[in-house]
Amino acid sequence: MIILKSDYFSAHERLIRFINENHIKREDILVITQAPGSFTIFFYADDAVQEITHGMFS
Repeated sequence: MIILKSDYFSAHERLIRFINENHIKREDILVITQAPGSFTIFFYADDAVQEITHGMFS
């Protein structure tokens, strides 16, 4: 089932890496917001898929 997911990042480089590594399509991205010191992405994805993420120091 396709659901709405979100994740946040401390830098735009990490956000871009997340999008590229998880092959998130442009049409699946609802919005990307920016607040001081962080970016948040809201996107549609399959609930059975666990996205690739990296730790704070990777």
